[in-house]
Amino acid sequence: MRYVLAFTLLIMSHVVMAEQGLVVEISIEESAKHSLDVTASMSKILMGLNETVSVDVEGDYGVTIVSKQLQGKRVNLLVSLHDQSNGAPQLIGDKTLKLTVGRSSHYKLTSNDHVYRVNVDTRYGELETDNAEK
Repeated sequence: MRYVLAFTLLIMSHVVMAEQGLVVEISIEESAKHSLDVTASMSKILMGLNETVSVDVEGDYGVTIVSKQLQGKRVNLLVSLHDQSNGAPQLIGDKTLKLTVGRSSHYKLTSNDHVYRVNVDTRYGELETDNAEK
């Protein structure tokens, strides 16, 4: 009976296991060079540690993030930012970040007399796995 119970618990633990992923919180502040008005947008993305994800951030921006796991808790992120406020996506810029998961980074991009302040925050999260695909 003990063996049946141990076997059942072992099987159940494999069914409910979740794969470790990356939670990326991105916030974007946009301002015109000669204006005091600031527009702020933010989004939270759950992705794999070696994956490419594209998302819309509040309809104003398109963000593509390519993640690559490095040694230890380090990750390489390529962040590509597009302005979508005028209908067609327009590339603002790309930035490569090497971060320790749990830390954040910020940078500034300039395009068409607008300044974009981008903050990227990372932490580990759980990705649900579909055992039917395995």
